Amino acid sequence: MSKILIVEDDAEMASALKAILEAHGHSVLGPASDCSSALELLWREPPDLAFVDTHLGSETCAVVLEECDQQMVPVIISASEDGGLPKFCGARRSVKKPVSDQSVQQAMQA
Repeated sequence: MSKILIVEDDAEMASALKAILEAHGHSVLGPASDCSSALELLWREPPDLAFVDTHLGSETCAVVLEECDQQMVPVIISASEDGGLPKFCGARRSVKKPVSDQSVQQAMQA
């Protein structure tokens, strides 16, 4: 199955997403709770897919998205925003928090 990077600063959300992905046979990298940890994982072991939170503490995930684009890693944004994704996320697939097995699978198949 796929090797999937989780970039998420909410430990409960990261744990739930990791459990869902592993239950479907995927290998999980991370979770990375900040941009520098996410970049380190991207450079060390490029994933097949990344789930990236829109904001990591006080940081946006823009630098992580740019690196994913450079490495041609598809991204699914995990967001709690009700008014749509921030502009820096572009036209990427997304999954709304809190995640469920069904929402994660739908986002991965979109």
